Amino acid sequence: MPAIASHKKSGRRPPPGLGRSLLPLALALLFPGGFAIAVMVLDRANRGLPSNIDYVLMVEGIFVASVLALAAIGAARRRKRLEAAASSPLDSAIPKAGTWVEEGWRQLAAGMRTAALEAEALKAAEAKAEFEAFLATIHALKTPATTLSLMAEKAEREGSPVPPRELRLEVDELDRILDRALGRLRLGDFPEGSRFCPVDAGEAVSAALRRHRRALIARRIGVGISGSFVAMSDAYWLGFILDQLLSNAAKYAASSLAIILRTEGRSGIIEIGDDGPGFEPEDILRAFGRSATGRAGAALSSAGERGPASTGYGLWLASEAASRCGCRLVLGQGPGGKASLHLPLDTVEGPKLAPM
Repeated sequence: MPAIASHKKSGRRPPPGLGRSLLPLALALLFPGGFAIAVMVLDRANRGLPSNIDYVLMVEGIFVASVLALAAIGAARRRKRLEAAASSPLDSAIPKAGTWVEEGWRQLAAGMRTAALEAEALKAAEAKAEFEAFLATIHALKTPATTLSLMAEKAEREGSPVPPRELRLEVDELDRILDRALGRLRLGDFPEGSRFCPVDAGEAVSAALRRHRRALIARRIGVGISGSFVAMSDAYWLGFILDQLLSNAAKYAASSLAIILRTEGRSGIIEIGDDGPGFEPEDILRAFGRSATGRAGAALSSAGERGPASTGYGLWLASEAASRCGCRLVLGQGPGGKASLHLPLDTVEGPKLAPM
């Protein structure tokens, strides 16, 4: 407008077409770079030069088209990166953020990915442990199954019956291995499948000894038991824990097994000791692993001695069951070392179920 005023003062008329060019120029200001082009046109008009509005609009159009094309290309690239991330959310790279809002969403996505990767790693570890336990159970089942097969072949070859005592020993071992496998499965349903009530610990120990009597007699292991108390526990899981401890003792004891039941404060303690080699200090650190065999077990296997089959995770199952029952399992080391199971007495409020 100052240019028009200067024309009036000088007596000169404004260049033709200047008024008609103001509306397109105003519209040009709506686009990127439009202000610079508008200034250029006004400057040309002020100097009395042709404005060439058509040419200016063409340049503006090319400029805007270029900007939009670049924006479309960028949007297409971002869309491809997002599609790649959606197709493989745990492996593909998360697109970079352009604004602080996008950065917030990016951090949220990164946190969710970290949590998902941790959950995936945990599931993979659990699946691997379950597979290893399955293989260990199959390996343990092969020992009594092979023995039964050899017994049958010998009886068929010699025309003599299979000795019932030896047959029962192998069947008992098959039962123990299957009970251990079932116990492992039942741990996954522990809260719904458990019932806590007063349990006579002495009767529970006697019942477990009866289940192992043939193996103990076959290895000529003498057993002594003393004391009793009433504990607050689950009868099935207490028997299951005792089975794992007695199976281990029956395998490694030389000639005797001693079980002492006593109370200490508000706890009842079941101590199981034998005259076997016991646990080495380094064995105790890994005895409760999912698949662990101590030096004594390795020496027994290398010597070719026949004993109860081992799945390699009996003590791990015992410790898992004990912790979920509110008990504590402790292993002593060296010859004469005892396994001690600490349980709450009946006078104590029953334990809460441990979380999975």
